[in-house]
Amino acid sequence: MRYPKWPRIFGLVLVLFFCLNSCSERKTAKNYTIEGNFKKWQPVTITFDGPQVSEKDSINPFLNYSLITRFIHERDTIPVHGFFAADGKAAHTGAASGNKWQVKFSPSDSGTWTFESQMLHGKGIAIKADGTTNTLWKTKGTFEITPVDSLASGFYKTGRLQYTGEHYLREGETGRAFLKNGVGSPENFLAYHEFDGTFDNGGAATPTLNNGLHEYPTHRDDWKEGDPTWGNGKGKAIIGALNYMASKGMNSLYFLVMNEHGDGNDVWPWIAPDEQIQYDVSKLAQWEKVFTHMDGLGIAMNVFTQETENDTILNKGELGLERKLFYKELVARFGHHLGVVWNLGEETNRTSKQLKSYASYIRNLDPYDHPIAVHNHVRVTGKRMEGRPLDPIKETLTPLLGYKDFEIPSLQMFDTTEVHQEVKKWRDLSVKKNRPWVVYLDKIGHWDIGVTTDTAANNNYAQVMRTSLWGTLMAGGAGTSWYFGGLDTPNNDMAAENFRTRDTWWGISSNAKKFFQDHLPFWEMKGHDELLSNPKAYCLAKKDEIYVVYLPKGETTELTIGDGAFTIAFYDPKEGGKLYDKQNDGWKITKPNSVELSSYNGQSNKDWVIVIARK
Repeated sequence: MRYPKWPRIFGLVLVLFFCLNSCSERKTAKNYTIEGNFKKWQPVTITFDGPQVSEKDSINPFLNYSLITRFIHERDTIPVHGFFAADGKAAHTGAASGNKWQVKFSPSDSGTWTFESQMLHGKGIAIKADGTTNTLWKTKGTFEITPVDSLASGFYKTGRLQYTGEHYLREGETGRAFLKNGVGSPENFLAYHEFDGTFDNGGAATPTLNNGLHEYPTHRDDWKEGDPTWGNGKGKAIIGALNYMASKGMNSLYFLVMNEHGDGNDVWPWIAPDEQIQYDVSKLAQWEKVFTHMDGLGIAMNVFTQETENDTILNKGELGLERKLFYKELVARFGHHLGVVWNLGEETNRTSKQLKSYASYIRNLDPYDHPIAVHNHVRVTGKRMEGRPLDPIKETLTPLLGYKDFEIPSLQMFDTTEVHQEVKKWRDLSVKKNRPWVVYLDKIGHWDIGVTTDTAANNNYAQVMRTSLWGTLMAGGAGTSWYFGGLDTPNNDMAAENFRTRDTWWGISSNAKKFFQDHLPFWEMKGHDELLSNPKAYCLAKKDEIYVVYLPKGETTELTIGDGAFTIAFYDPKEGGKLYDKQNDGWKITKPNSVELSSYNGQSNKDWVIVIARK
């Protein structure tokens, strides 16, 4: 039977109409959901429907897909990489496959934000390799961000830590200078038994841990109602440990995100230690919960990307495919956090050329320009270790002076009596190269000692307080982290389970931070030891306005000051607390523009900090 032509023509028109609409829908339809508090600095998560893939697909979802979102506010455009998120709830479900892709963004301005997202597919597209690229879809949207939440805490209140060309990082919201007071152990903090895909892969340094993994059992009771968990209530102990650190005034944590073939051999972001281009989505989503809690507590993330034992694992130390993808996944998943410092490696063996290539690659990926650091090998005075130069600090840091993509020398010092001068040295050298460095002290002493526990037979707190803590800060250093030592005893650098074993030390360290924050314009001050007659004392000053002198027990010194009237007060660096006004003892004018300083009220059996300020 023959049918009239017009119904057939009309049908073809309808088919064409629906096809065009369907094709257009795949490109522009709203295929996403947006979550967040929509407050300045707090993360916004956009979850997209994308390709259905798995962590283990032969067409690697981490390498051969790329989700790019451009966030636009007034005249600013911020490109942010997204990532494969399995079912979007992998922290809880442990999912390894799904069609959810996410981007996380921390807005630095309130008002209307628009975004434009696209999903690309192509061989090696995640690291911009050459080849054919297909755009699977594009989409766009808007959201509103309101000002900072008045009830927010941590970095959600103070803002992102930023390098501003000074010797201290600045809080993005308050503008205040940030003084790091860090927990520096265990370096394998993320080797936690309730993270998916985490196990002891033969690390030699954790014999005191159950199954070679951290459990932090004494901190389970520090978890609070409303704090994050994952799965069926997992994570309480590690979250509780962070709560304890914050309660003691600690505001930074040093940890490795990859120690495969290293001391611990129990931390990696991949589905297996030797599967270095396929990532464990659920494990990383669980890490994300821990890092988010750190933001709320105001604990900065001192992210060590590798260590001395394994810094050739990826591309033999070069910037190749595996290393590029490693940096890309770290930045995409965790770059939105507010207290990040990317550290290129613990006790680095890499050349200055390689370090610069890492730093510039990360800087180009990172939309937030988080500061970049590197950690040196220890220098043992007069000795050559393992074929290394006599001064590995100089060898590592000198070529980086003035480099545009590097901000922080992360110092390790064997001889703590050298800390003060070393910090001052690199601060001053960086100024001469017109790129002032933020100088951190991140590890002290011989590898097997570090900072002892409160109950150690030969507690070393007095020495560390004087030479390393105050020695750093009085040289204009921007802060410290405290390494636990490597002896085969509980609560060392690899096996630390109970942070309360150094409760007294956290108090001493936090006293220094509080003193600087409460009493000094420290960001305007610099080391002026030349104003003192005693080389055992330290002086930090804004000349003619305020002087701070650290005076070891039993010592006296003369200080040269400006003309005019000054007030004098004393502070006990061990006990903390209030400033003591001058008494009959502790100071006297010896000649014009000079004052002799001694212990407060005759208490010469302890160290004193003395503040001399213009009236």
